Amino acid sequence: MGFRLIVPRAVYVQMLDHAFTERPLECCGLLAGRIEGERGEVAQLYRLVNELASPVEYRSSPRSMLDACRDLTAHGWDVLAVYHSHPTTAPIPSAKDRAANYSEDVVNLIVSLAEPITVAGWWLTAESYRAAEWQIAE
Repeated sequence: MGFRLIVPRAVYVQMLDHAFTERPLECCGLLAGRIEGERGEVAQLYRLVNELASPVEYRSSPRSMLDACRDLTAHGWDVLAVYHSHPTTAPIPSAKDRAANYSEDVVNLIVSLAEPITVAGWWLTAESYRAAEWQIAE
């Protein structure tokens, strides 16, 4: 069994709210918490600013990333996942998503606002992607 990301329902709702708030633009953010064995337990969501203000791609602003990293470091948390939205398309990583990947060591969650609303998790490299195991915890 591989790594599994555990996302509390309250954090999941915050992530969806972020995607809806930013629509029609893509949103982006970080999920941070602790790694325990093969599980990553999310403790905090950080909304980042998409400095591209684009409906088809994102790049987190350096300032919002710095603020998030300072806070998560102060709490002793690790970045467990990066998330962003696809306002009108399926939650499949694009070539741009793969090329701009934050790290091959964190899960990438994509929130699709196309009907039906879907969230999918991925492990990304510049060349490919594969499904990541994740779940919503009550």
